[in-house]
Amino acid sequence: MLLIESSRAELWRGDMLRLPENYDLGPGSGPVDLLVYDTREEDCGLGLMVVSGDKAGLTWSILPAESRRPGAICIDMGWLKRNWDDWFAYQWGGAMRVIDIARAEILEWDRRMIVETP
Repeated sequence: MLLIESSRAELWRGDMLRLPENYDLGPGSGPVDLLVYDTREEDCGLGLMVVSGDKAGLTWSILPAESRRPGAICIDMGWLKRNWDDWFAYQWGGAMRVIDIARAEILEWDRRMIVETP
């Protein structure tokens, strides 16, 4: 499901964001997946961990406390969309590139599975 077409109000621990390009390899590269995880810190928001590509296992970012929905341990989708350009950008070829939000996808924790390919 495309992030910008989603009617969801939040992203929960275990959900994934699939970015349309790999920030490490630059424009035209394949996608990279980020897992939403609970940092277990009350003074910040949830974190995003890289789970595909050569940076798998590294933290992409830990979001600020204002990214949480009030009273819940999740990422507020409205905040995410409003602040996308600040949190989903990378340096490439001497210039900052913002990852295209229109091509970002949500992989819901309860509607995805890992499959082995030959």
